[in-house]
Amino acid sequence: MKNLEWYLHKVYGDYKRKLFNKAGKDVLEIGVGTGTNLPYYKAGTNLTAIEPSKDMLKFFLKKAQDFPLNIHVKEGVAEALPFEDNSFDTVVSTLVLCSVYSPQKVLSEIKRVLRPGGTFIFIEHVKAPEKTLTSKFQDVFHKSWKWLFEGCDIKRNTGKLIQDFFKTVEIKTVKFNSPFIPVNYHIIGFATKET
Repeated sequence: MKNLEWYLHKVYGDYKRKLFNKAGKDVLEIGVGTGTNLPYYKAGTNLTAIEPSKDMLKFFLKKAQDFPLNIHVKEGVAEALPFEDNSFDTVVSTLVLCSVYSPQKVLSEIKRVLRPGGTFIFIEHVKAPEKTLTSKFQDVFHKSWKWLFEGCDIKRNTGKLIQDFFKTVEIKTVKFNSPFIPVNYHIIGFATKET
């Protein structure tokens, strides 16, 4: 992913700028990886980052020094967030819910740690509509893709899962003209925890 950051900024940058304007002061980002979201946070944000990989956290912390943010990191998984209920104004997930072991458990945890009225911001690739070229690619490459990309499920219906957990959801489905055909359908949006 480190070598693809220029591409990720090109594809997602405009969407992230708009979405991250909705972020509050106290933000949790799950699966921070290499820190591709760092440029999109407002200066002074209290950013708590959780990531299962020690190596990624080291890389993230080194990169984070260049940004005017208050950073706190935790090694851990999104299925068991080590935070109290109602701890954050905002939770961010970008290209994470495809590869977690239990997206239902992760979404339950996200909702738990969000404050009432808090915002869940997401960008995720999803299962393509039936009978599209992408859906045919997903059928063919599903198992090998999952093996090659650390459990990434290219046929996960993440939008439906989010709508199962949140009453107020704004989702836009986008098809990118990407050379990575199995992952060119995305959902971009936010959900609000009821007050």
